[in-house]
Amino acid sequence: MGLQMPYFFKKERIMIKKIVLCMLIIGTTIPTYAQAQPQPPPDKTESEWKSRYGVRFGYSYLNKGEQVESLSSPHSFLLGYEMQQTLDGGEWLDILFVENISVGGLDQSVFSPSLSLLVGFEFADRLQVAVGTNISPVDPADDDKYIHLISAIGYTAAVGRFSLPIHLTFIPDVNGFWRCAATAGVNW
Repeated sequence: MGLQMPYFFKKERIMIKKIVLCMLIIGTTIPTYAQAQPQPPPDKTESEWKSRYGVRFGYSYLNKGEQVESLSSPHSFLLGYEMQQTLDGGEWLDILFVENISVGGLDQSVFSPSLSLLVGFEFADRLQVAVGTNISPVDPADDDKYIHLISAIGYTAAVGRFSLPIHLTFIPDVNGFWRCAATAGVNW
């Protein structure tokens, strides 16, 4: 004599088979249905990130620089590296993020580094305005003020595969040791 399953378990077993069969049918038809649907064209309104980076060189002026012992002149050479990211806003306006590290005073045998982090706008992929923070471990006033505001305006011209950025920056100082700079460079 064999064991027989009660009627209740037979009914459950049939129900489980039906559920598994339905899941297999649904599982095979959904990919087929998804492939048969035409794909809409990519959305042109989606924002895209663009990156540019490159070397910078130029001129820097330190107001009251003649009062600083380590400098022989308030005018100095500036050398740096910059990274820019833009978030495409559509027709003519993008959001701009800039990170710049520069070294000034090399022409006077002085090492004066600074780091700038800016946020701003880029108009028509050419004109840029930004403000942010400038950090420098050198304080000409010896007043332990190493963090300053920085404001910048620039223009970037397309030159084949590269672009030529020209920027003007201004860094105010509470002790009158404000700085301004004009830089040019190349982005790739």
